[in-house]
Amino acid sequence: MSSYVIQQRGSLSVPKAVVETFVRALSARDESTHEHALRVQRFALALADEAGIEDERLIDAIKAAALLHDIGKLAIPDRLLNKPGPLTADEFDQVKEHVTIGADMLAAIPVPTALTLIVRHHHENWDGSGYPDGLAGEGIPVGARVLAIVDCYDALTSDRPYRRALSHGSAIAMIHERSGSMYEPAMVDAFLRIVHQLRSGSDRKRTSRTHVGSREPWRLQARIV
Repeated sequence: MSSYVIQQRGSLSVPKAVVETFVRALSARDESTHEHALRVQRFALALADEAGIEDERLIDAIKAAALLHDIGKLAIPDRLLNKPGPLTADEFDQVKEHVTIGADMLAAIPVPTALTLIVRHHHENWDGSGYPDGLAGEGIPVGARVLAIVDCYDALTSDRPYRRALSHGSAIAMIHERSGSMYEPAMVDAFLRIVHQLRSGSDRKRTSRTHVGSREPWRLQARIV
């Protein structure tokens, strides 16, 4: 894959104090969300490297966005985030607002534009069916395309209030199946080349507890937020 270049202007680095402040807030609200963000960061940086992303500003933005992609959930009620059953359409719409809330929070302080855009668009889909703006293809910021895949993988292979963790194999099958619809095909290929190397012993234990049949993951898609 040819190297990606950053498309948005912004400062050369993400202020460390800003990231640390928001990370503390996330950790205080929900330690599991913080742990999820740390795993997403590790996967995202490895995927960016495998995908040939070389621009240091973009890598810096991806590194910070991985930790802060769910910062907008600070404004979402616990009763929705921790609901054990399916969300109603209205409830799901409320939860989806976390991307715009998070982007607005970051836009209000001096951080690179690329960081704000990754947070806003990490739930856009390659075919334009995602949210919040229905961006498609290369119109989606590169960093958001990276984050979309690794965020989904970790969400699927983690216990959530509404379901047990899926197996590694089920999660990989789902991501592969959605290549070209939800995710950039070349980025999926890069992820599949490295995901086995990235899984530590603790990850394998965490993702092997529950095996979900090949059809069941599609019914869970609406809760990957």
